Amino acid sequence: MKPERFTACVFTFVIGALMLSAVFGFASNKINHDEEAPGQRIKIEWEKIYPFEISAEEMPAKDSPLVKLYEHVKERLESYTSKEMPGYYSLVESAKKYEDVLGWNMVPIFDYNAVVRLKDGYLTSYTPSLDVRHDAEAVKGLADFCAGRGIDFAYINFPTKICVSEDKEISGTLDFANQNADKFLAMLKDSGVRNYDFRENLHFSAIGGGGMNHHGAFFITDHHWKPETGLWAAGEILKILRYDFGYDVEPEILRPENFRYVIYPEWFLGSAGKKLTLARAKPENFTLIYPKFTANIKFEIPGRNLAMSGDFAITYNMKDVDTRDYYGKNTYAAYIYADNALTRMENMNIPGGKKLLIIHESMSNCIIPFVALGVSHIYAIDLRHFSGSLKRFIEQEKLDAVIVMYYATVPGRYANPSATKENKKLYDFR
Repeated sequence: MKPERFTACVFTFVIGALMLSAVFGFASNKINHDEEAPGQRIKIEWEKIYPFEISAEEMPAKDSPLVKLYEHVKERLESYTSKEMPGYYSLVESAKKYEDVLGWNMVPIFDYNAVVRLKDGYLTSYTPSLDVRHDAEAVKGLADFCAGRGIDFAYINFPTKICVSEDKEISGTLDFANQNADKFLAMLKDSGVRNYDFRENLHFSAIGGGGMNHHGAFFITDHHWKPETGLWAAGEILKILRYDFGYDVEPEILRPENFRYVIYPEWFLGSAGKKLTLARAKPENFTLIYPKFTANIKFEIPGRNLAMSGDFAITYNMKDVDTRDYYGKNTYAAYIYADNALTRMENMNIPGGKKLLIIHESMSNCIIPFVALGVSHIYAIDLRHFSGSLKRFIEQEKLDAVIVMYYATVPGRYANPSATKENKKLYDFR
């Protein structure tokens, strides 16, 4: 066999092997665990526990086996070529250093992987102007559903890293997240849906305009806000429950001085930082926050086979902070074990109180456990992972209040055509 033909055959074999390993997981860097082990994801058919109404209108569309296979292959290939391929981040680091030498730093500003460095060094991405009507109508429909059953309802809008007042040269010209949120909240107001704009709360708080700049409430290398800001947001939610819903809760319990802060120095590299790699981004501190008072909590994540009782520490997945691993770990996932279809928390110090459902995405992972310190029962649903009927869940669990809490630039909001399949579920409130 000629050398060039031999080389071509070897190359083809290697590429084929890599593709197969990416699809079936043989070459994954991740260790295979027993699916029934606590903390590991298990498959739950939520649609059987909380079934949809038997009608074509209410039933979600199901993919054919061929479409499912295609999605699986696509997901495994994307994961392998972007995260799991041996040496991937070393290659990206080298490429970023080479680009720095060339001065080649241009990226499409609305591209999925685009990362923009603000003038103070904070990393973010820009959001285009989008149509907000579809999602506003979906929230209105859920609010009406709750009102018809005597359930309190509210929508909470979380701020983005781009600030209208501090980023005047960007907001409304390059980034339209705030303008999208303005239109969205105006539609909710016009339709009579109770809503809260935490951009205003942050601006007038000690964390925001009162003592720390807007960007400082967020991680430098990630779109999430810091756990310290999550604690503040939880206090704002307890104020809503007490002063607007009339619930017997004590917002003062979440004052910062009632907690101790365990800091992991230079432990965290966020999603934007991972895209740029350590060649262009620096790790930052990460904090786990513990109450100084005694907490007694029941904590359940059915999709991870978790059911525990104890103090506040049980809500943390310590495996995500046990070692400093910038590329292999998502440190933020320590808070309530990352994204899950359903999380239940019961505060045994407040028996027999109200039942609250929080519909959320990852921005709320560092909020929900702190809210649980002030209320009796919390149910938290991430619709990206929940396959059952939300309306059936609300009726079946006999809830007292429902709060939808979304980050203003969640991919998939405002009928974004480039959204992932999972993120398009965020406003599927059937």
